[in-house]
Order: sequence, then structure tokens, then C-alpha cells
Amino acid sequence: MSKKLLLKKLLLCQILLLLCGVAFGQSTINGVITDEKGLPLPGVTIAVKGTQRGANTDINGAYSVSASSQETLVFSMIGYISQEIHVGNQSTISIKLLDEVRALNEVVVVGYGTQRRRDLTGSVASVKGDVFKNQPITNPTEALQGRVAGVDIIKSSGAPDARPAIIIRGLSSLNQPAPLYIVDGVRAADGNNINVQDIESIEILKDASSAAIYGSAAAGGVILISTKKGIGLTQPVINFNARYGKSTPKTVKLLDKDGFIRLQNIINPTIFQGANQLDTLANTDWTDVLYRDAYENNYNLSVNGSTPVVNYLVSGFYNKQQGVYIRNFSDIYGGRVNTDFKLGKYIKIGEQIAVSQRRTSPPIGVEAQLHNAPFRSIPIMPLYNSNGGYGTAPTGYPGLSFAGPNPFGAVNSANVENFKNNFQGNVYAEIALPLHLS
Repeated sequence: MSKKLLLKKLLLCQILLLLCGVAFGQSTINGVITDEKGLPLPGVTIAVKGTQRGANTDINGAYSVSASSQETLVFSMIGYISQEIHVGNQSTISIKLLDEVRALNEVVVVGYGTQRRRDLTGSVASVKGDVFKNQPITNPTEALQGRVAGVDIIKSSGAPDARPAIIIRGLSSLNQPAPLYIVDGVRAADGNNINVQDIESIEILKDASSAAIYGSAAAGGVILISTKKGIGLTQPVINFNARYGKSTPKTVKLLDKDGFIRLQNIINPTIFQGANQLDTLANTDWTDVLYRDAYENNYNLSVNGSTPVVNYLVSGFYNKQQGVYIRNFSDIYGGRVNTDFKLGKYIKIGEQIAVSQRRTSPPIGVEAQLHNAPFRSIPIMPLYNSNGGYGTAPTGYPGLSFAGPNPFGAVNSANVENFKNNFQGNVYAEIALPLHLS
């Protein structure tokens, strides 16, 4: 018994010694973080790698963090190259963070050509296609949501063909103009017919100096969309993307037949007073009849590559999207061909061709306001009458004056489909001239 007690005490002592070793193994590391010019950098994040411990530099660039000699500190800040330093036997670690020149060397498209970001003086924002290519979106405008300062994206409807409104740098007039869209150097009505997977980058020109080349048409700002090419790919690359989704509407619970009769017995008791066979009245849930789960199918296929003489991109897409309201949908399909040919050392020709067709079935007539339709009827109106026609308000109940439509019949009695065909073509030639001119 005494041996077991002694073993327990020895084990407890070993655990306490281990905990003490860990505790005493940590020390406080201090330092100052500066930029390349020696100026202090406030807001730098110092994290102990592999742990939740960390700190930030103060206004003087100074920091203090607890770490053991075996751990590594990670110094990071937006716009600067991150650094990792092993603590070892150091108690003071002061470093200089270098500018991340990659962002400054990034080439962006402006109204009069391309420039490096470090040379820009105007207000230009850029969003690369790789950032949003995996998002469940079908409209390039939605890709800008929350990614560009000073750009507001407002989607006022959840219909499958709804076009978001875009406001750049706030309202400029009582009649706010829409931004000007330029796709591969060609003016376009909007970007709604462009395959999101084909986009290389989107640039937003937000100030007057950048948009001056386009005149008054750019009063609402300019959105420049550049599509992909096969530059830099020595072998053909095949990409296939498929997406399937479901949207479930949030509806309210309306009165059923019994609840409707009880309500009428309170506000107008003469309607159903003494009525027989109330159990034969319909009990229609109009929210269940008019709304549904909406499904979306999206498919993209592209082939791109390059040789010493030509680079190319060939792509096709198909999107089928239902609305949550019955008989409401929007389908779009199309294709794109982008090629560049080198005709010798000094001449290059190319073209960008895009075609698409959108087929839309919108809500029409008196039921176009989706949120009103279920409230414009009564639960005792059936979907169909006994003669096979669309249901009407029941007769034989004096005082029941309901002349509203049967929303199910109104929707199914009309057949409206809108078609929108889009074709965009651009052919160009580039000739290299002396003195680096073209």
C-alpha cells in the first residue's frame, strides 16, 4: 500500500516539474517593427505560429508577446511581405517589413489602355476573376458586392432574371445614370449576358479623370470587363464546372378554412349563420399553391491554350434557374471564342466573339406582385370548380362578396416568354512600329 502511495507522489511531482518547465520556458519578446525607410509601423500582427497567442504593434511600432525559445513568430500586415523568425535565445526581435511590390506591379485596364497600379493617379478598383469564379452567381455585377469601396450593389428582387442596380461613388443626380459597360474594348448594354467563368478581371473607373475618354456616357462610372485568353498555356487546358442549388421561400401561415369561418363569424356573423355542409367547402393553402422550392443548374465548359503562333479560348455555358413563384424561370446559354494570331514578327490579329440567348417567363398581370397574390384570395375558393374550370368564390352564402381573381388560374391562363439574343464581336489588328509604338 505504501509503495503505491509513493509511486503516485512521484508521478505527481513529475507532472508538476513538467508544467513548471513549460511555464518557465516562455519569456517575453519585445521589439519594434519599421518599414524600409525606418518609420514605425502600427497595426502589424505578431502571431506565435501554431498557437492562439499574439499581439499587435502600437502607434510607435512596438510590441510585446510571450513565446518560448522553440517557437516561431510570424509578422504580417496588408501590403507588406510576411516574415517568420525563430525565437531561439533572443529576447528582442526588431525587423523591417518590405513592401509587397506584386500589388504595385499589377497591370490594370483603364480607359486609354493598360497601366501598372503604381503609375495610376486616378481612382481605379480591380477585381480578378479567380476571386469569384466559384461563387454561385450568374451576373458579373453581383461579383462586385462587398469587394470594392464606394460601389453599392442593390438587388431589389429575387427573380431569376433580376438585374442588380449599381451605384458608383454615391448618387450624382435625381436621375441616377447607370454605369457604362465596356467588354473587351467594346461598349455593351450591360454585363448580364457574360459567362462569369470567362471573366479575367473587372475594373471600375470611379473618378472623372479615368472616365473622361468616354464623355457624358460615363457619368455613372465605367465598368471594364476583360475576358480570358490562352496566353502562357503551352498545352490545351480543359475546364468543366457544374453547380446545382435550391432556394426555399420563406412564407407566412395564412388562415385555413376553419380559421376563416371563425373570423367571419366575428366580423360578419350573418354569412355562415345556419349554413349547412361547411365541410364541403375548399381548404386551399395559397402560399403552398403559388410558391415552391426553386432549383438552379449551371454548367460551364472551356478549352484554352496557346502555341507560338496562336492563343485561344473556346467556351460554352448553360444556366437554368427557377423562381420561387410558379411558372417563373430564366434560362440562358451561349458561347465565346477569343483568339490571337501572330502573322510574323510585327503583325498580330485577333477577335472576340460572344453569343447568347436568354429565355425568361416572368410573372404577369395582376399577379406580378408576388407578395400580394396569396392575400388576394380566400381559403374557401377551390383551385378548380366541379366543371373543370378554375375555381371561384362559393355561392349560397349571403354577404360573401369576394370578386378577387383565382391567382392560380390567372398565372396558368397566360403564357408569356421573353427572348433576348445577344451578339458581340470585336476584330482587331496590331502592327508594331519603330520607337516602341504600335
